[in-house]
Amino acid sequence: MIEGTELTPAETELLAGTGYDDVALVWALIHLGIRTNPPPTPDWQPSDDDIAAAFGSFEKLSALGLISVGRMEYIDGGPPGRHAPVRHVSEALEDVRARVQNEVSAAQVATDWEFACWVVATEAGLAVAEEASRETRPGRKRSLREMFSRRSRAW
Repeated sequence: MIEGTELTPAETELLAGTGYDDVALVWALIHLGIRTNPPPTPDWQPSDDDIAAAFGSFEKLSALGLISVGRMEYIDGGPPGRHAPVRHVSEALEDVRARVQNEVSAAQVATDWEFACWVVATEAGLAVAEEASRETRPGRKRSLREMFSRRSRAW
């Protein structure tokens, strides 16, 4: 890790989550401690301060080369809302943040914003997540990389 860029416990938790799966915005907020699970009210949505806090962590982790932030796209070009192969499309953080803010402000229900962006670990991020996992779960017999080696990365 680069000196002066230590991860907060919440950022480490987010990174560990990306070691298991691609992380939707709603779960990124939970990992970062911005939202509770379950939420305090059924119609909870992030405030501007919540979005700013999340993107502060996204920017830091992205600058360290540990995550990629963007959207999911069906590989076969079919309509959303079904099981099909997807890939992560990395986007500029400014573009993702604008989309998140727009979707949160226009949301009628939580699912209108919860999947506005996705966070995935880079190879370097998986290595850091694996190390953090070893420190917090020393009895684990297999590494994250072994458990999720079949996970498709088309980005």
